[in-house]
Amino acid sequence: MTREEFEQSARQKGYDEATMVRFEPSSRSDFHSHDKVSFVFVIEGEFILNTKSDAPRYGAGDICILEKDVNHTEEAGPDGATILVARK
Repeated sequence: MTREEFEQSARQKGYDEATMVRFEPSSRSDFHSHDKVSFVFVIEGEFILNTKSDAPRYGAGDICILEKDVNHTEEAGPDGATILVARK
């Protein structure tokens, strides 16, 4: 999937406009949750989404959906990560 395809898909599915987020190399957020569903597209680097039950790794071109109210951390690989996030 390309960035343009992601943005078009997000609009068609009723998500808000996508926001770009950059993670520093090997960084990790504190545990938190969101009150909206997150539709994520990885632009570059490695993005790791840690939940209680899993820690999938995503690379450039990958997408994932995080349901609302899921406690998680967001982590970047050794080269950092840049993602687009659209929420609804």
